[in-house]
Amino acid sequence: RSIACLRPRRYPPPTDSPDAFLAVIEEICRADGVDAVVPLEEDIVRLLAERGSELGSVTIVGPTAAQYRALCDKAGLARTAQSLGVYSPRIVEVRAGEPTGPWPALPSVVKPVTSTTAGAIVRLAQTFEERDAFVAKIAAEGNAALVQECISGPRWVVHSVRGPGVFEYVAHRVHLEWPRTAGLASIKRPEPPPQSLVSAARRLLEHVDYRGPSGISFLERDGHYYVHDANLRFGGTTGVSIHAGFDWPRRALEVALGLPGQPFSGAWRRGTYMRIDLEVNALRAALTERHGDQAVRVLSGIAVVAVDPRGRLDPSPIDPLGVWPTVGRFLSQGLVQ
Repeated sequence: RSIACLRPRRYPPPTDSPDAFLAVIEEICRADGVDAVVPLEEDIVRLLAERGSELGSVTIVGPTAAQYRALCDKAGLARTAQSLGVYSPRIVEVRAGEPTGPWPALPSVVKPVTSTTAGAIVRLAQTFEERDAFVAKIAAEGNAALVQECISGPRWVVHSVRGPGVFEYVAHRVHLEWPRTAGLASIKRPEPPPQSLVSAARRLLEHVDYRGPSGISFLERDGHYYVHDANLRFGGTTGVSIHAGFDWPRRALEVALGLPGQPFSGAWRRGTYMRIDLEVNALRAALTERHGDQAVRVLSGIAVVAVDPRGRLDPSPIDPLGVWPTVGRFLSQGLVQ
């Protein structure tokens, strides 16, 4: 729920009941005359990529099955990047407990080959034992694992909309993640990107002729930009681009439906965007591990963004419906575990 939508429509879980999910969505589209469906969660993006035609004539603002395999599948993304001459970290897939090639050097990033809405978290393995344990955890969840070369350098994310004659974007520098060094972006700032970074993102999308919204992440090393993740959907930090002046969702829908609209000027507002729920996780970890100096740094960072006129906390502390899930989770789990 949110202040903008007090009574959202409910639907069956797409992973446990895909047939029932599609039937409910098809009925909503038919009854309400829906023109477009914009999937937000990874499981729904993947399902509609494979079976979106079952919704009839409605436009799916997302990838086809082939586009999903080429860019959203982690191993597929590496193969696509290699074929285009786009830099990507060294990887090895692990299926049925066996690697398909030589292991990347430690430390290594371990993550599922196929992203899920509630899948295993990305981990940074410092030792062989940690790597094997993380791989086993992903296998126990029914997913193949991918072990990736760890590139220590600035992380960038390109939020874009692509369509016929359209490529509009905002690029963001990631300044903090949670978990640190191998997690979701918790602090971002829009910054002018190197042209080679934007060109790499555009080349990947053009290769599969993808039309819609995307968020493509890169890591910088020695002046080169290594693609390490691609989401052909809106992500959890969509608000960072809206806050910067790029009405990303509106433009994606206009392009998908062939509506005229107002193209993005390319001029964005500066400011700091913080996922407050992720930084509260960082605070809880610091307190649990009795790292008082780290806790002070996290609290100071939150305060700086909160008082900055150009700062944006997400979810907004003044939206009770947005904040309540985070508050409720910490009331039930405790701030210090």
